[in-house]
Amino acid sequence: MLPTGLSHCRRKKHTAGRTSEAAVARSRCLAENSVSTTSMAPSPVRADSGAPWDLRRVSNSLFGCQLVFSVGRRGNGMHVLSVAFGQKGRCAMRLFESPMLVTLLCGLCLLAGLDTPGAYGDFTFGERVNLGPVVNSPYGDYDPYIAPDGLSLYFASTRPGGVGLTREDIYVTTRATVSDPWGPPVNLGEPVNSGYGESSPFITADGLTFVFSSDRPGGLGGWDIWVSTRQTKDADWGPPENLGAAVNSGMNDYCGCISPDGCSLYLSNCDGAQPVKIMSGNIYVTTRPTSNSPWGERRCLGLLPWYANWDPRLSADGRVLFFDSDYVDWTHIWLTTRTSTDGNWGTPVMLGPEINKGGEAAPSISADGSTLYFCAGPRGWTDSTMAQYDLWQATISPIVDFNADGKVDATEMAVLVANWGKNQPLCDIGPFPWGDGTVDTEDLRILMKHATGSDPVTNPLPHASEVPLEVILSWMSPPFAQSYDVYVGTSFADVNSADRANPRGVLVSRGQTATTYDPESLLEYGRTCYWRVDFVSAGPAFTVYKGSVWDFKTEAYPIKNVTATASSSQAGWGPENTVNGSGLDMNDGHSTTSGHMWLSAANGPKPAWIQYEFDKVYPLHELWVWNHNLLAERTLGLGAKTVKIEYSTDGTTWTLLDGVPEFARAPGQLGYAANTTVSFGGVSAKFVKLTILANWGGTPMTGLSEVRFFYIPDRSATKP
Repeated sequence: MLPTGLSHCRRKKHTAGRTSEAAVARSRCLAENSVSTTSMAPSPVRADSGAPWDLRRVSNSLFGCQLVFSVGRRGNGMHVLSVAFGQKGRCAMRLFESPMLVTLLCGLCLLAGLDTPGAYGDFTFGERVNLGPVVNSPYGDYDPYIAPDGLSLYFASTRPGGVGLTREDIYVTTRATVSDPWGPPVNLGEPVNSGYGESSPFITADGLTFVFSSDRPGGLGGWDIWVSTRQTKDADWGPPENLGAAVNSGMNDYCGCISPDGCSLYLSNCDGAQPVKIMSGNIYVTTRPTSNSPWGERRCLGLLPWYANWDPRLSADGRVLFFDSDYVDWTHIWLTTRTSTDGNWGTPVMLGPEINKGGEAAPSISADGSTLYFCAGPRGWTDSTMAQYDLWQATISPIVDFNADGKVDATEMAVLVANWGKNQPLCDIGPFPWGDGTVDTEDLRILMKHATGSDPVTNPLPHASEVPLEVILSWMSPPFAQSYDVYVGTSFADVNSADRANPRGVLVSRGQTATTYDPESLLEYGRTCYWRVDFVSAGPAFTVYKGSVWDFKTEAYPIKNVTATASSSQAGWGPENTVNGSGLDMNDGHSTTSGHMWLSAANGPKPAWIQYEFDKVYPLHELWVWNHNLLAERTLGLGAKTVKIEYSTDGTTWTLLDGVPEFARAPGQLGYAANTTVSFGGVSAKFVKLTILANWGGTPMTGLSEVRFFYIPDRSATKP
C-alpha cells in the first residue's frame, strides 16, 4: 500500500475543467518568466525616426542568450518593436520586427517582467544522470537533499523495510569524498522516522539541525515541519520537535529549509489560496533577527501566482532559490535570484530542457553550486506514478569561453582584467557558477583552472581552520601581475579597506615579487585572520588590482574535559552551565535563557566564586568569557566585573594570575559573542578559580554564561 497524505496533497494534478482565464494565465506566466533583465539603456537616435524616441532594453537569460528590445519608428512613421535574439557576445543576433500595435496586444506582458534583477553570470547544465540502482529502488525515491559537506545525500523513499513499513521514510546515502560513488542507502531510523510518514529532509550548514516533514501526531494538522538537533556531527539525532504555529498551519506544511545565517526559513504550504485552483500550494518565508530568536509571522513569496509552487531550496550563498511548480500539466524546476541576501527575489525562470523533460521536482544544489540534485518521474504525481520516481543529478558549469572561440586563453584574461572590481555578468563566474556580483580573485581562480587544467589554490584555503601558527601564505599569480601588496590582520574591516595611501596597520608587504609571504613572527592561537593580495601590473603606469579578502582560523586547542563547581547557585542555574555549551548557537552566540547560565544564590558565601578542574595539567593559553546575559542584564547587572583569578596544579597551592582585565558587560541580547579574553601566558594548571569581587549591578547575586579554556600543545615533536 502506498502512502497517503503528503504525496497526495502536493502532487496530485487537476487536469480537467480549466477555464480560459487559466489558459491566459499560463501564456502570461510563460512570457513573464522566459527572461530576466540585467540592463536598460537608450539607443542612439535613428536617422529615420525624426526624434530621439528609441528605447533599447537588453535582457540576459540564464543560459547564455540575450534578447534586445528596441522601440522606434520606420520611415513611414509606423512604430515597431525590434527584437534581436542570440547568444550574448558569442554569435550573430537574429532580428525580428513587429508593428507596435500587434506587440502591445500580444507581447506587452513580456516587457512587464523586464525590471526584475537577474542572475549574475552565465552557466550551463550538463546532461542529467540517474543515480543508478545502488541509490534508487523499484519504489518511489524523491525529495533529495545534498548535505553541505557533499558527502551525504538524504531523501525520502517508499521502499520496504522502513520504520513505518507502509509509509515513506527518510534514508541517507554517503560517500568518502565528493569524487567517490554513492553507497547503499540506510534508513535514518528513529527518532526521525516513525510509524507515520516522513519526507523533505534538510540539514543546516553546521550539521547540527535536521529539518523534515511528517504527519505524525502532535502537529497542528496534516503534515508539519519538525526539527531534530544534536550536539556534535557524530552524535545521534535527538527527539523531533514541532516548529509550532509560527511556522506550521492547520493545512499541510513541508520542505522547510533554513538560510545559511539561520535567520530565514522557507517552506511550502498546501493552503488552497491559488487564484486558479489548478493545485493549491505556495512558498512562504518566515524570518527572525538572530538564529536563537523565535520565528516571526510567515509571508507568501508569490513567485508564480497562477500555479502551485513547491519544494524551495536555497543556494549556499543565499542568492538563488530553486523550486518546482505545476506548469501546464507538468512539474518543472524553476529558479529565482536576488542580488543580495536581503534583496527581493526576481522573476522566476524555468530551467532548460537539459533538466526539465516533464515530471521534475524537489531540486537541491550542492554547497559549491556545481551539482543539482532532483527527482523525476512520469507526468503527474499520484499513487500509480510515485513508485516510478528516481533521484537524478546534473552538473552546473560557468561559461568561461567569453568570446566563444573554443579556447580559454589570454583573450578571456584580458576581459576579466578590464572588468576587475565591476559587476560584469559576462566574466562573473565564481565562486559559484552564477557569480557573486563582483569580478575579483574568485573569478580569476575559476578562469585559471579552465585555462591551465589545474585548480590554482591559495594557502591556506579560504575558511580553513586549524591552520599552523608558522603558516607561509601563498597565492596564485595572474599573468599581468608583476608584484604584489600583501595585507594581513585580525579585522576584516581593516584588511578590506586598507590601501597604499591608508595601510591601517595591515599592509605587511608592498611591491614584493614573490607569490609567498612568511610572517615575521608566529600567529596567535585560535585567531581568525584575514588576508588580501593586490595584484600590481608592470610600470611605468602601475595599476593596482584589489584582491579578495580571504580568512582562516589558526589552530586552537580548547580543553574539553572540564568540571565546574561554585560557592553557591540558584536552582536550575548550576555552574555546569558555563562549560556544557548550553545556550550557544552555531556561531558561538549565547542565548538569554536563564537555564543556560550560572547564577550564585542570594544568601550564598561572599564573594561568590566558581572553580574549574581539568582532566590533567595543561599549559594554559587563554580564557574566553561570555558574561551573564539575561534580557534584563543591562538593568540588573548580574554579570561579573572585577574578578580575581588563581590557578593551581594540585588544588592546594594557588598562584594569583596577573593582568586580569575587567570582565566586559553582556548586552542582554540573543547571539551574544564572548567579549572578554584572559591571557594565561602558558602557565601550567589543572585548576582555575574565579572569585568575583564585584558585578555590574551591585546585587548580591552574580554569574556567568559560558567560559572556554585554551591550552598550548606540545610542539617539540614537530620541531626539526
